[in-house]
Amino acid sequence: MNFKRIITWALGVTIFSLGLYFLAQWQMKKAVVEFLERKVPNHIQYSFDQIDINLVNGDLKFGNTNVNSTGRQTSSCEIIIQTDEILVKGFSYWRFFSKNQIHARKIELVRPSLNFKTCPKDTTNISQANKPINLLKPISVDKIVFRKGKVEIADSSGDENLLKVETIDFSMKDVSTDATQIKEYIPFKFEDYDLSFSNVSGPSGEYEEFFIGNYSMDSTSIEILDFKFNTKYSKQELSEKIRYERDHLDLKIPSIRINRHNLDVVDETLFLNFDTIDVQEPKFDVYRDKELLENQTRRPLYAELIRRLPVKLRIAKVAIHEGYLAYEENAPNNARPGILTFEDLGVTVTNFSNMQENTDMVNIKINSAFMGSGMFTLDWKFNVFDQKDEFIVSGGLSNLETSNLNDFLIPNARLRAEGTIDQMYFTISGGEYTAQGDIKMNYEDFKLQLLDKERDHVKKIISFLGNLFINDGSRADEDGYRYGTIEVERNRNKSFFNYLWIGLEDGLIDVITGSGKKK
Repeated sequence: MNFKRIITWALGVTIFSLGLYFLAQWQMKKAVVEFLERKVPNHIQYSFDQIDINLVNGDLKFGNTNVNSTGRQTSSCEIIIQTDEILVKGFSYWRFFSKNQIHARKIELVRPSLNFKTCPKDTTNISQANKPINLLKPISVDKIVFRKGKVEIADSSGDENLLKVETIDFSMKDVSTDATQIKEYIPFKFEDYDLSFSNVSGPSGEYEEFFIGNYSMDSTSIEILDFKFNTKYSKQELSEKIRYERDHLDLKIPSIRINRHNLDVVDETLFLNFDTIDVQEPKFDVYRDKELLENQTRRPLYAELIRRLPVKLRIAKVAIHEGYLAYEENAPNNARPGILTFEDLGVTVTNFSNMQENTDMVNIKINSAFMGSGMFTLDWKFNVFDQKDEFIVSGGLSNLETSNLNDFLIPNARLRAEGTIDQMYFTISGGEYTAQGDIKMNYEDFKLQLLDKERDHVKKIISFLGNLFINDGSRADEDGYRYGTIEVERNRNKSFFNYLWIGLEDGLIDVITGSGKKK
């Protein structure tokens, strides 16, 4: 009898305990639902198929969850999140009851799909002021994970994708927020994170688009593989769509690595700080159709462009390795295109910054093979906060067979060059309106021939007379150099590189037609 009573008592206790467990589980589900209904703002609609709770482990699972947030959220006016599962693991009852805190070991979203829709230009009918979430208890999570997700950002009509990410994996550690932090621009704090995504694409303005094969990022470094930035249309299609000259672009970069980066937001202004950016083997082809009209809009110099960036940016050093740059022009009158090429291009940029406390000059150093034979160097400096936009550029060119320039000179200037530039050095300083400088050159048997309109035949008489005024390089100083000066006015609707080009052109003419003496 005693044994039967023990069995009966044990069964009763077990059934009673199970009953209490299921009652507690039901009460917990009810409490979770009531919490969401009470705390989620009205502009956020949500649904889920079921809730599974494991009270022993402190685990919570939402199945097939959908969240729709409408109204202005920074630049978005609608956010839709769909996920197969939301898992909350390791909820701490001890912290909840003893410290009045909400804490979980892990929150995981499985195959989340995030869709954003931007706000229309006319936001009159869009809700502008969504009430922030008011927290009574601090919330902390050891780790938040997005697994096998995807992201799409569309325009306000939903017809055009502005960004598409096929695969995203993301984790963030030691995440926390409270009643004060949740009202900030970034509503939570975190200590460490890992982010990777692949096959990222989207438009960049009306005519260009970009693609990233793979992107990985953590708290110390960023790596970008297979980056592409190009014009959406063929050269002919672009010329048919535009009225004014515009560059047709094709940029491919196999690898970009950023070391030691930091992001911050102060008074809704984004601050970006990068230690080093290494760019490996970029290939950049630029084409311009010169048969179109010139755009007469003023083009600011680079100091002004950097000052006007919408973010605050500091990059200690940018290094470009083994690059290639080709600039091609389609000349009028059906002439064959002319092209300039820079091979084995190396570029170093230091102190690139538009932060007001910075007083150092941006310094850009370039070295490259030029047109298959010459070697080209450039040292360019300017102060971002100099309102006069003054700059100084020095550089040199050596061992250039000038006949290699004919692919560019013939279609664009109706000139054919002969001879060799052994050494050329120049210094140019200037600002928004004018530039001046000095140039010296050591060259041999330099000649120019003027071609007819079809670029097929030499105008012999004009070329002969012209070369009478050109010194072939034989009359030079004891070191073999002839000297010239540079004085040019800037065409303010053209780029800085056109400014540099016409300065060099002016100096070259003075070297080969002037006295050649150092002034």
